[in-house]
Amino acid sequence: MIEKEKTNHIEHLVAPEKAAEFFYFFKNIIDKTEYQFIRLKISGKEELNIQIMAEDKNRSMVIEDCKVLSNIIVDEIDLSDDFNYEYVLEVSSPGIDRPLTCEEDFDFWVGNKVFVKLKKPINKTKKITGTLKGIFNKNIKLEDVDGDNALEIEVDNIKDINIIWSPEVTSLN
Repeated sequence: MIEKEKTNHIEHLVAPEKAAEFFYFFKNIIDKTEYQFIRLKISGKEELNIQIMAEDKNRSMVIEDCKVLSNIIVDEIDLSDDFNYEYVLEVSSPGIDRPLTCEEDFDFWVGNKVFVKLKKPINKTKKITGTLKGIFNKNIKLEDVDGDNALEIEVDNIKDINIIWSPEVTSLN
């Protein structure tokens, strides 16, 4: 196995909804590579549309990396007796508005603005924008846009959380 940093995935953020049933299948493939598994999205019925977001240990993913990982995944699918679906595969970088999907992300991106979609409302809203302050005991801490109020959100209540990219604000710590 390739030596790489430990990743504490938050499964429902990596593989939301329909993708959840395929999480371990693809995680086991990607864990054998030099890439980090960021997000899995799956749609379709007759033919599955599979979108995998990944990055290398430097948080980069160029086109050549996408091609390499795509070929590895296709080869593993072809060898598997457990995956019997017609599919279209897309491998990409997480992009500039990347999702946060593992505990390390919540530490790495501290100080950046994020957009959070919730499963259950907090203060009568399911959408929150704020500055990420970190993760503590399975709760993420945000500071509101004005910097006046702090908010704690249980990780299990998060449906989706993405960096809000801005040239003035977004930074690689």
